[in-house]
Amino acid sequence: MRCVAHILNLIVNDGLGLLNKCIQSIRNAVRYARSSPQRLGMFKKCVEKVKIESKGLVIMDVPTRWNSTFLMLQAALKFRKAFDRLIDDDGHYLGYFIGEKQEQLREGPPFDDDWGKAEVFANFLRPFYEVTLKVCCSNTPTIHTVFGDLVKIQGLLKETGSSLLSSISIPMQAKYDKYWGSLDKVNEYILAAMVLDPRHKLEKLEDYLELIHGDGDKKIEAAITSVKAFLYDLQNVYMNDASMSLQTSQPSVGGSVTTFVVEVMKTSSSMTQVERKLAEKEQQRRAKKAGSINNDVDRYLLDSIEGDENSDFDILNWWRVNGVCKYPLLAYIARDILAIPVSTIASESCFSTSGRVIDPFRSSLSPKMVEALICTQNWLRSTHVALHHEPTIEEMEFCEEIEKGKCIVFWFYLLH
Repeated sequence: MRCVAHILNLIVNDGLGLLNKCIQSIRNAVRYARSSPQRLGMFKKCVEKVKIESKGLVIMDVPTRWNSTFLMLQAALKFRKAFDRLIDDDGHYLGYFIGEKQEQLREGPPFDDDWGKAEVFANFLRPFYEVTLKVCCSNTPTIHTVFGDLVKIQGLLKETGSSLLSSISIPMQAKYDKYWGSLDKVNEYILAAMVLDPRHKLEKLEDYLELIHGDGDKKIEAAITSVKAFLYDLQNVYMNDASMSLQTSQPSVGGSVTTFVVEVMKTSSSMTQVERKLAEKEQQRRAKKAGSINNDVDRYLLDSIEGDENSDFDILNWWRVNGVCKYPLLAYIARDILAIPVSTIASESCFSTSGRVIDPFRSSLSPKMVEALICTQNWLRSTHVALHHEPTIEEMEFCEEIEKGKCIVFWFYLLH
């Protein structure tokens, strides 16, 4: 599977180059404001004069990290009026960009056209930034949401409302099409994972495909059939796996129908005659479908979709609670598919526009020190640290001897 974060990085980089002059002028303005305490103090006075309320200030970016450039533009746009005021209040500001011979030494200062382009581009970059963070920095599975994110990005590239975004999106769209331009290029596990999300199943996949191809396209039916066939193939593989000791206790095929009947009975008193007839037809339809069900995939697809669309939905917990009793074989498939990572690089690397570089300090560290730093970093980043220590037999005996006052004798015994 291709790394989603890496491909997003390639797409964004193809658009950044077209706005290099605009971005560089804002970068130089921010660099001037942060270059000394005196200049920063003058900038703060300008912020107070134009009455900008903000807890933070402008930040510098790392030119080879497009996420830091995005954050720099976001912060600088809040202080646009302060930079304009700086032209009048700080006599050295314009001189920073123009030399003694009135020659342009640096790009800038940014004017209305530059700020306008930066605002449009920052809003355009936000979905790329959010998706990259999600696939790289999430502690939960993301493979089941990737296809939806890709469709949204494709729509963003196609629905550009200005000539500026149109010119930027052309090379970005070409890069997108290179990796995800057709369904044949999308990994089938991504589509299967979306179907295994109980909030989506085939219905939501079909909705996304209609956004791509339009209603009634034959490619949609072919794609749906292909995904179902892929799930059936996986089911056969897992079923024939001799190493899997799965005790398949198939639930009653009428289980979902029975549940539906109970729900209808509970609400029948408040139903109109038309609604009651519709409910009876739905009951008959489900019973007819349930009669031909003999596998987990069909049973799962027949059941109703979960209505919980909030971001806190725990798909692993859902499969842990519902999968074991209702779809035992499919639960194993979901466990393995949802564990597939869609990003194979760190967030620092996926935002980088250059190669990986080790600075002189890190390259001079001894192997032992590098190992110690990596180990310490792993401890600090861990969210779940085991604080409970299970004592060994020797330690328990040692504690008992301490209580009995025989610590010295026992310690001598351990040493020998």
